[in-house]
Amino acid sequence: MTNDFFLTEWFFYALRWLYSVVGNSYFITIFIVTLALRLIQIFPDIQSRKTQRKQAALQPQIDKLKEKYANDPQKLNQEQSKLMRANGIGCISGCLPMLLTLPLFFCFLAAFRFWGYEQNVKLVYETIQDQKLTAEDADKALAQDTLDSFRFLWINNIWQPDSGLAPVVTDAKTVSTYGGGGGLSCGCSGNTKNSVGNMVILQDGYTDANGKTVTGKEMWETFVEAGIAEGEYGTDQMMLCGSTEAQDKYTELMKGYDKGYNNGWFILPILAAGFQFLLAWISQKQQKQTAPAGAADPKKSMNFMMWLFPILSLVFCLTSTSAFALYWVLSSVLQIGSNLIITYFLNKKPLPELADTKKKK
Repeated sequence: MTNDFFLTEWFFYALRWLYSVVGNSYFITIFIVTLALRLIQIFPDIQSRKTQRKQAALQPQIDKLKEKYANDPQKLNQEQSKLMRANGIGCISGCLPMLLTLPLFFCFLAAFRFWGYEQNVKLVYETIQDQKLTAEDADKALAQDTLDSFRFLWINNIWQPDSGLAPVVTDAKTVSTYGGGGGLSCGCSGNTKNSVGNMVILQDGYTDANGKTVTGKEMWETFVEAGIAEGEYGTDQMMLCGSTEAQDKYTELMKGYDKGYNNGWFILPILAAGFQFLLAWISQKQQKQTAPAGAADPKKSMNFMMWLFPILSLVFCLTSTSAFALYWVLSSVLQIGSNLIITYFLNKKPLPELADTKKKK
């Protein structure tokens, strides 16, 4: 999609480009992107862990300040801030990994959703074209091969949720939301809510498996002729499955892919939630180990975070594409692994030397 949040567009184009470079492998594409992002995030993660160690080491001095200025909260805050600054601890340094993770989470969620839109649009176009082939040209049919390329392990279509309740092919009602509505980032061009004119594949076209270049205009005219689309090409009035009649025709067109089974078995969403819970549990355990005697139990302050991301992961992975769920599972596994490695090496180092504001007076 074009005209969306710039990070979403960058991720979207990066995914499409990398997919073409690695030989059209969805798994390799997702793995490389996940690994690259983890490597980028590991540096602020290391800095955050160092900050946590400094804060733990400073706790005895902070406790003394609390005792000394128990009746003067304003002075206490000033002295605590001074102590933090003297030891190079910023206000948001400990929260930096989270501040990076959340935007990446939502941007990739949107990017995978847009990529899924395009793949389904391509499948619909090829389905229409295959129906026009004669018996002599049956070997040129592409749609079933395209759908087969969407298969991943137990998942029949990686662009549908890994859910026992999800159909293998996107239903007409969902297709009618392409271009806007029902998403975190609408990506609309113009004022029309569900115009699909901003879809890259309908602007640039694509090259099919037979080596034929298909233009976006050709695709759109095919959809209009089939009765599943309306609106002039190149305008913000381009609607896909925008009416009940168009949705019925789409359902009739795609019913050949209904083999009597659903798309998945809830495995990736459960894994995503489970790994996020494990990550939160490990982080909580590590903070408790580094906290000095007498410090507040980090468990009390982390109970909310212990459940927030696992629940978010489960909900979003159940309702988004399996491609995104796979990305989030891989990301969680890599995050757990890097967390344990960072902890191992940091624990081998002595605690950093700390500055005492009193000595500077």
